[in-house]
Formats: sequence, structure tokens, C-alpha cells
Amino acid sequence: MPKFRRSVPQDELRARLTPEQKAQHGTDYQASRGGWLRPAPKPVPGTPKK
Repeated sequence: MPKFRRSVPQDELRARLTPEQKAQHGTDYQASRGGWLRPAPKPVPGTPKK
């Protein structure tokens, strides 16, 4: 009888993500702000400021 895993390793889950999903959930380390945080949205060239 096969045994079932209780959990899936994070490395295996990360390997299944598409590049779009990786970019959506990406974080950057910012020591001045206290750790891993989502990066600020970068401006797109050619669009006016709001």
C-alpha cells in the first residue's frame, strides 16, 4: 500500500509556478524597512504621472 505525503516541499511548489506567478508573488529584501517586502511598482516608460 503506497504511503501518502503529509506535506509538499516548498521547492517542489515553487518549481510548478509560471513566470507570471513568480513575478506576482516576488519579494525583495529591504533591511531599512525590516525584511522581505513586495517591491514598489516601477513606472512604465511613456505613461504620464497621475
